[in-house]
Amino acid sequence: MADEDIYENMPMTEAAPQPKGNPPETSVPWRHRERGIVVTPVLLLLSLALATSLLAVTLLYLRAQSKLEAVEEAVQKLQVSLQPDDASDASAKGSDNKSQDEGLRHQALQLLDEAQAGVRKLKAQLGNLSAAYGEIQIRLDNVSAAYGEIQIRLDNVSAARAAVQGRYSYLLTKVSRGWTFFNGNFYYFSHEKKPWDEAEQFCVSQDSYLTSVSSHAEQEFLSSKTHGEAHWIGLTDQETEDSWRWADGTEYRADASRGFWAENQPDNYDPKKDGGEDCVHTEPRKRNLWNDVKCTQPFRWICKQAHGQAGL
Repeated sequence: MADEDIYENMPMTEAAPQPKGNPPETSVPWRHRERGIVVTPVLLLLSLALATSLLAVTLLYLRAQSKLEAVEEAVQKLQVSLQPDDASDASAKGSDNKSQDEGLRHQALQLLDEAQAGVRKLKAQLGNLSAAYGEIQIRLDNVSAAYGEIQIRLDNVSAARAAVQGRYSYLLTKVSRGWTFFNGNFYYFSHEKKPWDEAEQFCVSQDSYLTSVSSHAEQEFLSSKTHGEAHWIGLTDQETEDSWRWADGTEYRADASRGFWAENQPDNYDPKKDGGEDCVHTEPRKRNLWNDVKCTQPFRWICKQAHGQAGL
């Protein structure tokens, strides 16, 4: 049966008017989303700053490394040039030239010591640059990890928001088609009449069952909505006489349900004629308490879609 035919004669429930004044406060997930929108650009800017610092440190490191290699090469050449000449070179030079060469050699050795000190200083600077590079890289990794975590949280908030929107959309659709929401469940009160089995088939076609009754509050709620009309509920003993069961699988508890039966019910009146009375309806003449009757009689009915089935 098409949805248009099923709900053709249902009363349409008007949406509740919105109160004037300021709109309701945005839900908590939106506040988290606003925080995420603020935090994300900050992390991006911090990542950019750290990346820029990392690039600058890398360039300094490469320049210092190149300079160090040049200085070390010059020092090696200077060391080679300062090696003492062979004995034949020494005998060929005069005493004056020898004294002058010794002075130059002494100055060159001083310059060599200074150059070696400069090499050690450059190596120390390279070590510091390397340490700074590692620290910036660690910070950049931490920022990337934080950004990834916030992105995951934002995705989760978006998914939760979409789920909430879907649930409210489902709720509004059910209400607009005549269903009533009570205590976590949806209920549908029909306006036409059917035998018990056909009424149950209708409910099943709407992802529900003829209603079960689990508490006095639920019984009072159902009674308040029947408006003096008898309605099928989902209690039956068609399979085994006196073994009552709920159509939706809810456990039937005889002791807890005793107060819901009308006086002297169930009585399975005239069991030799048409198999007796195996289905239960509310009896408006007896304060909407339960009464067993023949399942083939036509009554209005109540469908119930449980909390889990409604996806809420």
